[in-house]
This record gives sequence, structure tokens and C-alpha cells, in this order.
Amino acid sequence: MLVIDSFQNIRKVLIANRGEIACRIIKSCKQLGLVSIAIYSKADRSSAHVRLADEAWLLPGNDQTAYINEEDVLDIAKRSGANAVVPGYGFLSENDGFAEKVEAAGLTWVGPSSEVIRKFGLKHTARELAVQAGVPVISGTDLLNSAEDALVAAEKIGYPVMLKATAGGGGMGLQICWGSSEIESAFASVHARGATLFKNTGMFMEKYVAKSRHVEVQVFGNGLGGAVHFGERECSIQRRHQKVVEECPSPFVHGRPGMREELTSCAVSLASSVGYGSAGTVEFLVDDLTGSFYFLEMNTRLQVEHGITEMCYSVDLVSLMLQQAEMQARGKGGLDIDALSKLQKSGPTGFAIEARVYAEVPSRNFAPSPGLLQNVQWYEADGVRVDTWITSGTNISPFYDPMIAKVIVWDADSHDLATDKMLATLNRSKVQGCPTNFQYLAAIVASEAFRKGDTTTAFLTSDSFKFTPITVDVISGGAYTTIQDLPARKGVGNGVPESGPMDPVSFRLANVLVGNDETVEALEVTLVGPELLFHVPAVVAITGGIVEATIDGKQVDMYTRLLVPAGKILKLGMVSSGCRSYIAVKGGFPAVPEYLGSKSTTSTLKLGGFQGRHLLPNDSLELDPKTEEWAQDLQTISIPRVARLDTLWTNKWDLYVMPGPHDEPEFTTEEDRKILYDTEWKISHNATRSGYRLKGPRLNWARSDGGEGGSHPANVIDEPYSYGGLNWNGDDPVILPIDAPMAGGLATTTTIVRADFWRLGQCRPGDSIRFKRISWESALTLRQRTEAYIAQASDFVNGRIAESDLKSIDTTLPEDWHETILHEIPADSANGTVEIKYRQAGDCHIHVTYGPMTAAALTRAHIQHRINRLNDGTVDGVVAVIGAARSYCVQFDSLKTTQKEMLQSLINLETTLGTSTQPLPSRIFKFPILLDDPLSKAAVTDYMNTVRKSAVYLPDNMEYIAKANGVDDTEFAKKTIVACPQLVMEVSFLAGTPLMLPLDPRLVYVAQKYNPVRAFTAEGTVGLGGPLVVIYPLESPGGYQLWGRSLSTWDPYASKPGFQHPWLLREFDQIQFYEVDQTNFDRCYEEFKTGRFTFEVQETTFDPSSYAKFLEGIKGETEEFVRKRNEAGKEATEEENRLVRAWREEQAKKAAEGDDDEELEGEAINVIAPMTSSVWKISVAVGDVVKEGQTLAILEAMKMEIAVRADASMDGKAVKKIVSKPGAVLDPGQTVLTLKA
Repeated sequence: MLVIDSFQNIRKVLIANRGEIACRIIKSCKQLGLVSIAIYSKADRSSAHVRLADEAWLLPGNDQTAYINEEDVLDIAKRSGANAVVPGYGFLSENDGFAEKVEAAGLTWVGPSSEVIRKFGLKHTARELAVQAGVPVISGTDLLNSAEDALVAAEKIGYPVMLKATAGGGGMGLQICWGSSEIESAFASVHARGATLFKNTGMFMEKYVAKSRHVEVQVFGNGLGGAVHFGERECSIQRRHQKVVEECPSPFVHGRPGMREELTSCAVSLASSVGYGSAGTVEFLVDDLTGSFYFLEMNTRLQVEHGITEMCYSVDLVSLMLQQAEMQARGKGGLDIDALSKLQKSGPTGFAIEARVYAEVPSRNFAPSPGLLQNVQWYEADGVRVDTWITSGTNISPFYDPMIAKVIVWDADSHDLATDKMLATLNRSKVQGCPTNFQYLAAIVASEAFRKGDTTTAFLTSDSFKFTPITVDVISGGAYTTIQDLPARKGVGNGVPESGPMDPVSFRLANVLVGNDETVEALEVTLVGPELLFHVPAVVAITGGIVEATIDGKQVDMYTRLLVPAGKILKLGMVSSGCRSYIAVKGGFPAVPEYLGSKSTTSTLKLGGFQGRHLLPNDSLELDPKTEEWAQDLQTISIPRVARLDTLWTNKWDLYVMPGPHDEPEFTTEEDRKILYDTEWKISHNATRSGYRLKGPRLNWARSDGGEGGSHPANVIDEPYSYGGLNWNGDDPVILPIDAPMAGGLATTTTIVRADFWRLGQCRPGDSIRFKRISWESALTLRQRTEAYIAQASDFVNGRIAESDLKSIDTTLPEDWHETILHEIPADSANGTVEIKYRQAGDCHIHVTYGPMTAAALTRAHIQHRINRLNDGTVDGVVAVIGAARSYCVQFDSLKTTQKEMLQSLINLETTLGTSTQPLPSRIFKFPILLDDPLSKAAVTDYMNTVRKSAVYLPDNMEYIAKANGVDDTEFAKKTIVACPQLVMEVSFLAGTPLMLPLDPRLVYVAQKYNPVRAFTAEGTVGLGGPLVVIYPLESPGGYQLWGRSLSTWDPYASKPGFQHPWLLREFDQIQFYEVDQTNFDRCYEEFKTGRFTFEVQETTFDPSSYAKFLEGIKGETEEFVRKRNEAGKEATEEENRLVRAWREEQAKKAAEGDDDEELEGEAINVIAPMTSSVWKISVAVGDVVKEGQTLAILEAMKMEIAVRADASMDGKAVKKIVSKPGAVLDPGQTVLTLKA
């Protein structure tokens, strides 16, 4: 919409704002061919305006004040070469001083002049200007000097009155007084707020119109005394003086002939009288009874609600503002008034409505709700416009206004049809993650008063509008409460854990009780339960670990269908037996979005569930709209005690396992097998959904080291992991539950069968476990029994069988079992094939390994052809296939196919395909790498200070890599990372981690892994473990040697360029690193974090035949390199073994010294640990007098904080001694501290 010939002086526009208005301005800039420059804070890296702009500049200040730091904004404007600055609304938009600085810098201010901004910036002077322009004003005063003056003025004007801060806006600094007794306190309040918010204590008084409307007129002036209008807007629907829903035209004005002409004439007169230039809004207070209107204020900027005017008047206000600024920059003063006048219509076309969408919690008095937006999908239709800055994956920061979108609808024919369109948009759009006001907005628009246009400024607090949020609020989240569902993310792969409930049987039973489908999302409660406030009645059930539960303070039974009345609290205490309880709610939690097909929470990766984390106080979960209807039809039913699962809970567990994939003579001795299956393993405090660390004896192992996999005999070259596996992290066994990594470089001796996962989920720190070997057939029997139990429970709940027919699960099974190796195909040197072993890995996985413990690209290509065929659906019953350097693992559904059938299918596949030399699709990605990385150096220093002072790889990882591979020049070794492409052998572990092998075998270095692992590894770190190179996708612990730092290969919501999935890469892609310095790396990193970095990608193939010829040509050089590498590696391994033995002896000595503590004197009250845990923090000191309920210490168990509080018997007692220091590991009943008796 051009009313000028072109842009000559303004070519680059800096947008001094953020969020949706920045996106809106960028849109107009693009349409006009202008270069847009965005500014942003670190908190706004995920904002769409940063990605959409032609340029984006990071503000240097802190997040809270970044956008109002005038000097920083102006500095960026100058350095970026901007010609103009457009402020939008809020922040600096009505700051006359900033406008002056922009003009003084030789830049064009896109908006009214600083002089005009100043005149209207103070309400009492704006009122004077209105009087001079003949605009009606309400009875009022000049500035008041004292409360006494205010009291006199109020008596003269007549109550009710308003005291208003002259520098205020948006209802801030405004107090309504209904009588003389309120004047003094109101004066003090406005005075204080004025001083704090506006640095101006001035205030004046106006008559308050109790039944009033807020109507405003959009004007546009040319700065030369000419002005036009674009009709009026109704903005009466307000909460705390903040607009919520706006309309154009005003229903009130539209129904009163002649009123629009009067309003707009006054507004244009005011704008013309001051030579107003650009867009502005004149606000009026309208008496709902008489239709009289009075000047309120003039906003010297673009309004939030400008979009509804644009819809009804076919005008682009931002475009006009930029064109006005262009004419000012040319020295022409402004736009031609005749051209402007042609845009002005006699009235609106159609009807438009705007609803402001906020990240806020209506049930908590509309408190802001910063956090993660996991799913954003807007309803699309003709006449629907959404101005927003959010997308899936946007983080809403706590530092700025919580408005996340403006939903605007327009209909040509009627207000009713526009209302219907708005309801459809609100109801069909999905903005899921942190809570929003969608329900609230829909209730407003659906009300009869809104359809009638009978909405004054008091509407939202009147009896004619009622709103009850259909939500449950979290008062306390307990220790660790998450949302889980079934079948979760089974089969997704690429480093995305399966997740779901740890005890799927209790989970399913809870859903059966409330009448849900068994798979519907429910709450998993770990150790300590939540406190939940239901705003509407709901049907719930609690199953799993034994926990005391109350509704409105009254104890209720588990395994029972229960009613939580509206306004009442469901509270769960500490789980006393078992580990996890489950709360199912009829209808589930419909507003929780699916992520990769599931609502389950994977908190280690911040995925799924409620904002990717456990529940916290002040969270709010939406319930199904039918919840009240279901509550009215409630019929209570309970599972009989004899059939309840909690009869099976114990603290000494026998869990069923199958040997494998590494419980065989290559890895374990007969003595090791006795240790594995005769030991009563104890669960440590470090037991989570991603790993249960066990305490017990070490294995001896059948080999002295892991070869290329690493120095420890438990090390392997990366192989797939099966859920339930007993994985050996050096000498420490760790059970891998359903949030565990999908692959890694550690041996897995034994695997818990899938049908016993539910009992594993009830094991808690301090419990003991014995592993009982069974056959595949017995595992199937156990699974069939659990399925039958759920089916019987469903039949009972639905009245199809009697209570006497319902029994618990029989978990007794014979100890008949089979060896790990299911089948072997010997190597055939004549045909160039290697040995293949088919290994069992539990009852739902078969693990296939190829050749010796070495990484080879040709072997991996051979494996990939098998994986491709399996993924094509060739074999029935396959759930997922995971490939690794020298192996692949097939997960299958044991209810659809047997182990023998799957094994035979895999053997047939191998023999049918034979040796395949077909090229595989590949892409070459170019990645920057910083080889001299300060974060990596800091991580090593921290490790040496807190874990181990000496190791063969300390203090310089790269120096160790060179030496351990027979390379004399460390600098040469460091730079080999950029010498040839790295072939992606697998995308697994966690979060799409790529594990790569250099395509030139003369550059394949081998490195040991950290022992123990580091606590910190920066996102994007490039590391080496065994022969494989890795890029860490997230900040995390780590064990690979540190080589440098690059960019992450993981984007959870696939919003960055190049990401088609959360994982960037696929098998047989290649990465070519290129070295950059710190400055360029910082630039690449910032562009990546803001979604502005684009990888250079080349489509290609990996041709096994060509690669084989290349290998043959360098065979002699490769053999010599490997010989030298192996010799040097052997020396490094021997040295590390010596150093690690010395370290262990030192640790044992320290532990022994720590146990030698003085005995307590006299009588004392012992404050004990309630469960196996470690001491994280002591919250009191010796001599402190404690109070009942006070937190004395915080323990850590299962990566959760457990508060230890004083009970009634401890009230008034003084702390005598701190017995257990931070870091100490305690068993249940051990003393944390003592109090004087």
C-alpha cells in the first residue's frame, strides 16, 4: 500500500522492540522492500522476530532491561547502518528523550515527533490540549499537591472519582475512590506508584463513570497539520484496566447514528491541532447510559489492537508510518494530505474482533506463566489473522509482557458470524505447554453479553460474566511427579528414549478404574506425592506404591474410583512401600501435547509431558470439558485387597532376567556368572528413570581390556542397548530403564524381561535385587499373566465378572533358561565375510554383532542394508531397529512373534541379502569447530579439582590422544579432525547423538574414556571414545576425551534450518569440520541458537565398492599406522591402570577416615534419613533452635530433593551435632543430625 513513489532515504529499519509487534513490523518492511534489523536479548533467542528479520543483533545488557537501554539500542542502530528506528509499542515507544536521541544521531524516528510525545506524555497537559481543541473532557482537576487538595476537589466533583498518575498508563497509577474515607490512602498509593514506576509523583482527579465504555479512534497525521481517521475501536472488555478483547467497529457506536462522526471529528481535530505526524490513538470514556463521551488520553504510538482497524479499513498502518517517516527524512514534512484522505472511509467494512492471548494462569488470579511452549498450531480460515511471535519450542521468559499472540478475526456480514469465527479459532487452535488464557477468552466471546455488545469496562467483574477454569492446580509437585502415557515413544529411536510409566501395570490399572483407555496419560508419583487443587469435580484413582492419600483432609483408599469435589485438594504423602504411585484422572489431561506421538515426560531431555519436566508448584493442568458431567455419574468401585498389586511389594526383589547380550565366555567367567546371579545387589541412592546404579561386588571379566573400545574390560565399541539391561559402567552395574540411552560403549551382561519392568519400577533406593534367570517361554508366560490381570480388572470394573473372580498376578516361574548366543555364522575368509553372532537381549530384543571388536565403515555398510530391509516392513513384529558400529539390535513385540521366529527371520535376511555393495544415500554437512575451546579446558580443570587429579589423559586430553596413538606432534593430531570427513556410523545414545568414524583409517585414533565420567560437558563438544568421534548434543556428563567444540545436532522442535526431525543427521551422513577462531565460533553459535545458521550440505552417496578400492590402495600405510597405534595404546592403558589403582586406594583411605567419627555424648534426638539417599544440603547450624515444620536438611535420592523437616517433638530443640556432611550416603534410619533432648 504505497502512497509515495519509493523509499529513497530509508533503506534499513531497526525495530526497537520484540515479540509479535516486531514480527508485524518485519512483515511490512518485507512488503516495502526495506531491510529489517531485529534486536534481541538472550532470553528471546527463540522468538520468531529474531529469525524473520534480515539482520539480528544481540543486546548486550541483562535480559530485564535490555530493550530499554537507550544507549545500547542506539549503538546497534548506528553500527548496523540503520536509517530509521521504529519503536512499536511499549518499551521506548513513548519515550520523548529517546526519540530526540534518535533524531540527534541523524536517524529517522518512525512515529510522532519527540515534542508531540512529550505534550501527550503527561495526562494533565494532554487534557489541556484536548480542551484547547474543543474535545469534551470529563470533570476534573489540574495537578494536586496534597491529599487535602484531593479531598476538596472530590467534594466539588462528586463521588465516585479517580486519582490518576499524570505519567501513568494502562491502569497503572490509578485509584477509584467511592467516598471521602478512601482519598488519603489512594493519594498515598498513587504518589508511591508514580515515584516508583514513572519517576513522576504528579497526579490529578477526574469524575469516575461507573457504567462506562472505552472507545478509541485511530488517527493518522502528516505532521503538517493534516490528519485523517480510520474509525473507532471498542476496548471496554478489560481486566485490571488491561484490554483483553477488542472490536471494530464498536457495537455501541455502530448502533447510534451520528456518534462515529462526532467521535472521529474530535479525534482528528486534536491530532491536527498539534501537527501530529504518524499513527496515533485518541481514547474516550463513553457513558453507557447517555452516550456522552470524554477525552481520556492520546497514545502517541501504534496500538496493540491496530490489526482490527486494518481488517475493517483495508489499511496497513505500519506501512503508512514508514512512508510518513520517509517523507520526513526527505525534508518534506510528511505525506500528502490528499493521498491520505483517499484512504479514509466513511465507515468500516465488516466486523473484526481481537483477543489477546496471554501466558497466564486464570485460576491463580491470572499470574504469568513463563515456560516452554511445546506445541503451537493456529486454526486457519478466511478472515482469521494471528499476530504472534511464538512457535513450537518457544520459551516464554519471565522478563517481559506475557502476551504471546493476538487472534484477529473478520467477517464481512455480521458481528455474530465474526463471533463464531473467533470461537472456532480459540477452540481449534493449540497453544500447549505453559498455561494460557484460551479458556477464559472463549468464555468471554461465548457469553450472551458479548454477542449483544453489552460489555462495559466492568463486564468481567460483573454478575453477567462467570468463568470457572476447567483445571487442576499444583500446590506442591511432590518429589518428582510426571505425566506418562502408553505406548510412549516405542520405536522412535535416534536417541529418543521410549519413556512411559516405570510400572505400566499399575498405570494401566489406574486408567481402568476411572474408565479411561489403558493408554491415556496419567501422573506418575515418585517417593513423595503432590498436592492438587481441583477447580471442577473430577473422577480419579490411585494405584501403585502404597501412599497415604487424602481428599479435603480425609483419608481415601487406593485402588478405588474416587470423586474429588470442586474446590477440594487431593494430597498424597510419602510412598511407604514400593516406589511409584499413579494418579489417573477421567479424561486425562487433554491440553498436554504429544511429542513424537506421545505425552510421556522425558525430563533428562526436557521432552514431552508438562513442559518437558516434573510438576512444580503453581503449574496448572487443563482437564477434559466433560469432567463435571462424569463426576455427576460417578459409581464408586474398588479392587479387592487380595487382588491389589501392592500385596507384591517388598524390599527384597527377585527380578526375572535372561542372560545376554554379553553374558558369554568372550566377556564373563564362570565366577562372574555366580556373582551376577547369586549376589543380593543393593540399589544405591543414585537410581532414576534413566539408570539404577547397584552396589555389589566387581566382576573379574574374561578379558584384560576392551581393545579398541577402551581400557576397561567392560568397554566395547558402541553397541545398541536394550531396556532392562544390566550395563557395566566400568566396575559399577547400572540397570537401564526406559529413559536410558539407546546405545553406548559398555557391556550389558544381563537383561530384565519386559514382563517384569513393572516390578522394577517399584524398586527403590535401599532395596535389594536378585536376578533370576528364565527362558524366553517363561518370560512370555509372565507377560501373558499381566495382560490377563488387566483384562480381568477391566471386566470387574465394568461388571462383567464378580469380585471373587479377580486375582493378583502370579509371579512364580521355573528357573529354566538358555544361553546368550542364539546362533552363530562362522567367518568365511574366501568370501570375505566375518563371524556373526545372534545374541538374546531380554525377551524383546535380538542383538546381532559382526566380526571382531573393531570399527569399520564397510562392515557398517553391510549392516545398514539389513537395517533398511527391516525398516521396510519385511519382517513382521519388528518394533524398532537400532544400528551401531559393528552391530544392530531388533526390538520386537513378543505377543506378535516368538524369539525363534524373529531369529530365523534375521538369519534368512542375512543369507538372502548376502554381500551388498549398493551405494547408500549420504549428505556431507560442513560444521565449524573451535579446537582451542575454553569451556573444554574449564571442564578438565574442574574434573581435576573435584574428581581425579591424575590420569593418563590429564591435564591435556589432546596431548594424551596424540601420545596414545603414536603421534609425536600434538598439534598435528588435533588438526586431523578437519583432514577428512567423519562418517556417521550411528545416531543414537541420547538426543540424536552422532557417533562417527574418520573415513581415512590412517586418521582413526583410539582413546580411553574418562573413569569416572565428567560431571560437565558443554553442548556441541567434540569428543573421542574408542575409535569413534562424537558431538555432544546437550550439556551433560560425559566420558569421551575432549577434542574441540562445534554446534549441536539436536533441535527438539526441528525449527532451525536443515532440521527435518529433532535429530539433524542420519546414518551414513558425513561431517566435514572446518576450523574457526573464537570470534567466528561465537558468531556461528549465536546464529545457531537463534535459528539463523544454515549448514552447508552436499547430497552424495557412500559407495562401498569405491571405498574398498581406496582402502586397498593405502593398506600398507594403514597397517603400519595401526601397529604404532596399538603399541602406544598398550603403554597408555598400562599407565592408566596404574593410576586408577592408586586413585582407588586413595579413595578407600579417605572413606575409612570419614567413618572414624566420635561417639555422641548423652541423650539426643536423632534426625534420620527416611530412605537411602545422599546429603545434599544441611539447612541448620549447631546451636540453632528449630521450629516444627522447619527444613533441617535436604537429601537427594533418585535425582530428587527430599526435605527432612522438624516434627512436633523437635519444636524448640537446639541442634547438637551435624552427623552427616553434604555428600554422605545414608541408609534408611541413619542419622543426619542430632538435637539436644
